[in-house]
Amino acid sequence: MAVATLLAACSEAPLGSVGQRSSEWINEPVVVTTSAPPVTIPRSSSATNLQWSNDGIVTENLADPEALIAEVFARREGDRFIQASRAEIAAALPLVRFPADVPYGAKWVSSQLVIESSGELSDDPSAAFGIWSAEPYSRSRSVAQMAVLRIANDKETATELTLGGGDVSCARFADQSTDQCDIIDLNGRQVWRLSSTGGTTLVWFEGVYRYELYGRSFVAQDALLAMVAESVFLAELGTPFS
Repeated sequence: MAVATLLAACSEAPLGSVGQRSSEWINEPVVVTTSAPPVTIPRSSSATNLQWSNDGIVTENLADPEALIAEVFARREGDRFIQASRAEIAAALPLVRFPADVPYGAKWVSSQLVIESSGELSDDPSAAFGIWSAEPYSRSRSVAQMAVLRIANDKETATELTLGGGDVSCARFADQSTDQCDIIDLNGRQVWRLSSTGGTTLVWFEGVYRYELYGRSFVAQDALLAMVAESVFLAELGTPFS
């Protein structure tokens, strides 16, 4: 034992082989790194998936527009924007269209007919729709209301556009909140785009109606443009009215 210890101490690498055998079977841990594939969040979804908060309103006069307006007006509670069902709006404004796609995350729609104190349907606007991520009015507009679509009967301007005359510049639709305005072409349709601190307003015409879509700043621009690009008659959207 004394001789072995002495020889080990005299070698160039005393105890150098200690643990050598164990190092042959204890390997360094292998760290495997993986990268998750990028998740693409869609910008838009079909409007047929929306829930309409006022579709439960029972109406007796869908076949008689004048009687229908009077029936809706009877529900007025001070504001000329009166809650109305999709069926009522489609009956009062048969040629009104609604976007085929809405921003991703939109789940609900609030809908109103706009009736003046005289009991007559207003021209500007005639109807309004709120696009919500939650049940309408259950949360604040600044959080849950993603966009607002107003529709006006603007035959005069529509005729000017058809004939190529009149003032159709940005000044026609801009207001004090407008920071920037440009006119773009979208699938052959002239669209006015007005930007402000709170969001973007897109204005376009379809027949005699002027459509004004306001999207809040957190809604993607291409999702708003998709709402303009394709639309369907309100009466043909989703489940047929009974």
